[in-house]
Amino acid sequence: MREQRIMIDRFVDSYPNYFNVDMICQCTGADPEVVTERLRHLIVGDVIRKISKHEDIYITNRGLYATRVATIHSGNWNFDIKACQDICCLLRCAKVRSIRQLATLMKKSRQWVYLYLEALISVDAVGINKSGYYTKNMANIFKVGSVIKKGIISEQRDACGIQPKKRSKKAAKPTNNN
Repeated sequence: MREQRIMIDRFVDSYPNYFNVDMICQCTGADPEVVTERLRHLIVGDVIRKISKHEDIYITNRGLYATRVATIHSGNWNFDIKACQDICCLLRCAKVRSIRQLATLMKKSRQWVYLYLEALISVDAVGINKSGYYTKNMANIFKVGSVIKKGIISEQRDACGIQPKKRSKKAAKPTNNN
């Protein structure tokens, strides 16, 4: 069922024209009940809108997948809902213990992953426990960027008792004073 929802989301995001439930069912192979339920969620999340009063015809609200956020520590940052979904799905499937590991799996930079995790943890979509990062509530993904709490990752790590790794000091190279 989760795979069907992901396929529906991808269809809605990539389809350039109007669509209805039958078209989504034909193109994705999803059940009509699942499609109808998912479309209701997307309407509530303001991702799509119904354009006909008499028939169930929908269209995508373009530009709403990227939330423009301005905060002190992240500047003007675009949070992509699909990227947030990918992170949450990856956290459900794989056991991720560090930002470095998640960055490797996502093929993104550690800074990118840190900002996304900070935004996801701030809206309570992702959590941290002793075994690593996990998905708490996928429904909160649409709130990403509305609130970003600076330093929440270290606070959550401290709260669950994860100790920071000790870093070895780099030895300075000896210089020739000749």
